[in-house]
Amino acid sequence: MSNHLELLLLLAAVALARWLPLPSWYHPFTLLRLAYGNLVARTYTPHHSSAYLGLAAVLSIVLCVLLPMLALTLFAQLVFYPELLSALVLYLCLGEAPLRQTSQRIAQALQQKRKSLARALLSKLSNRDVERLTEQGIAKANIEILVLRLLHEYFTPLLLYCLAGYQACFAYALLWQLHQAMRMHAPPNSHYLFASKWLLSLCQLPALVFYLLPLVVSKHGKVAWRYIKKYGQHFYHRPSGWLLSVFSAALQIQLGGPAYYHGERFERMRIGLYRQPEADDIKAALKTTEMINGMWLLVIMATFLLLP
Repeated sequence: MSNHLELLLLLAAVALARWLPLPSWYHPFTLLRLAYGNLVARTYTPHHSSAYLGLAAVLSIVLCVLLPMLALTLFAQLVFYPELLSALVLYLCLGEAPLRQTSQRIAQALQQKRKSLARALLSKLSNRDVERLTEQGIAKANIEILVLRLLHEYFTPLLLYCLAGYQACFAYALLWQLHQAMRMHAPPNSHYLFASKWLLSLCQLPALVFYLLPLVVSKHGKVAWRYIKKYGQHFYHRPSGWLLSVFSAALQIQLGGPAYYHGERFERMRIGLYRQPEADDIKAALKTTEMINGMWLLVIMATFLLLP
């Protein structure tokens, strides 16, 4: 009975996060992002040494993750229904709905040849400089953000919730929010991001394996494995390179390539020998991610039902 109740609450949290997400104005993570942004603005200075930036990042992680975790743990001791609290935490940590909705609007704007609108929508999802992006560049950037952030903001929290409980899910979500605030100020290669990036990669590794498994055993699996060895192993961030390599093979489009952050050009490896993405490829990426998430949700349901 306990497993069935946990499963019902999990499904309710997933369904509400998908079809009835909390507006950003009322979401507690909005206030957290503002607080984290102010903290990062005070602690990050690009001209400081790498040792100072690394220490500042570690202390920020301790302050922004451990203290809210302690507050949640103490609050959990006072509630009468901890199962409802855990489902509420999962509901708040799942952030797929705004990402999907914005991606659909970008695809629609590109089909209508409204590139200015597409760039404006893309700027809400990414820290990249979007003013120089062409129509193909907007589609490519949107697909990359979509597949990466669905792993970060949906699949990893869900898997952590199932494997380690709502505390691990909440801690990961806090770390992700802090990392996003850091990315608003620091370039991708900054030492300020090293600690949070390493911790996030460690948390995401099991989710990454499960996330990619359906695609590497599909009909494009051989190409995906070849792309992982050829491109993913040498990408600037290896887990991201693996993910983009597999989706490049599955969608048969080119991903990666140079990108501008904070006015500076960062050279990234181009992944794949296919054509440049278009608006329809954004919809194809959405469909592929929905297939992956739906399949693993069925596996989670079966696991809960079969456990004694």
